Amino acid sequence: MSSLTTGGSIGLTRPLSDAATSTAQTSAIAARLERLPLTSYQRGIFAIIATAWFFDSMDLGALTFVLGPIKQSFGLSTAEAGLLSSMSFLGMFIGAASAGMLADRFGRTRVFQVSMIFWGLGSILCGLAPSVETLAAARVLLGFGMGMEFPVAQSMVSEIIPAKQRGRYIALLEGFWPLGFIASGLLCYAVLSFADWRWVFILQGIPAIFVLIVRRYVPESPRWLAAHGDAAGADRVMSEIEAKVSQRLNGAALPAPRPQYVEVPTTRGLSTLFAPGYARRTVMLWSLWFFALLGFYGLTTWLGALLQAKGFPVTKSVFYTILISLAGIPGFLTAAWLIERLGRKPTLIGALPAQPSPATSMAEQPARPS
Repeated sequence: MSSLTTGGSIGLTRPLSDAATSTAQTSAIAARLERLPLTSYQRGIFAIIATAWFFDSMDLGALTFVLGPIKQSFGLSTAEAGLLSSMSFLGMFIGAASAGMLADRFGRTRVFQVSMIFWGLGSILCGLAPSVETLAAARVLLGFGMGMEFPVAQSMVSEIIPAKQRGRYIALLEGFWPLGFIASGLLCYAVLSFADWRWVFILQGIPAIFVLIVRRYVPESPRWLAAHGDAAGADRVMSEIEAKVSQRLNGAALPAPRPQYVEVPTTRGLSTLFAPGYARRTVMLWSLWFFALLGFYGLTTWLGALLQAKGFPVTKSVFYTILISLAGIPGFLTAAWLIERLGRKPTLIGALPAQPSPATSMAEQPARPS
């Protein structure tokens, strides 16, 4: 039996009748969503979410390109620079750990919008930081917003895109990460040629105004509304989505809904992750993400500084880091194509062996002759 439930109150146990009613409402909304043909309307919502993800990636990626200049500006040791770079990830940990519960309680779009405000404000404060301590605090704030946005963005895409295309679009969403990283490098390459690193952060904080587009065009998840007992709100949002999809189809009749089965949860919250049937998956996925991101962030955060330590000037180190990052584009496009043909697990297993290669290559590079 497939599970299409989408959260609820944090750590509370509902009466069975309430849970059953909520499940019935969620099932009805899921059936109406899943029968919809994929049109430019859903793709437009995806594009808005992906664009916000893109700007988020730019902000996080900037530190890779400006860590060297920041280290010189404040006279930091290697250990102090490493501690500074870790501040973003501390904020991301706190943001990601709380985002799911906050989104379950207050709604997807509301938390998504708040996350954008946090990372935009954090980025601007990074550019205005008078001391390394203030910069570190601003990086925590920026990371908190980023950590909030990532899981909520994936939930929003998962809940609006039909299951048949969901894997492909989640892979495409992930692809906006390397695109944002590359765009950040291009911005740094241009800015650092005539200004200092502070302007990079200030300029990257401005796109947070994109929150106004999200607020206007991205609806609240009807699955979330139904799961929280707001049947009227879920029906209203769902009717609006159906009308816009039908409009994109030149008024054609929509397919009839097919029954969608959902599990009836007895508890909600973090304990669900370790409930029977989920505990092994939780541990496996946490381990996978931990080691994959350990290698990814461990390399990319220091890549610019390592190249500068090898004797490359700042602009050259940025340029070479951009070239290395370009490999991410065919990577996510291939994943988006394979994931619906081979399945999730084979695609993931096939991608894992390639990850150690960049680190090995970097370790073997000699210093550049002066």
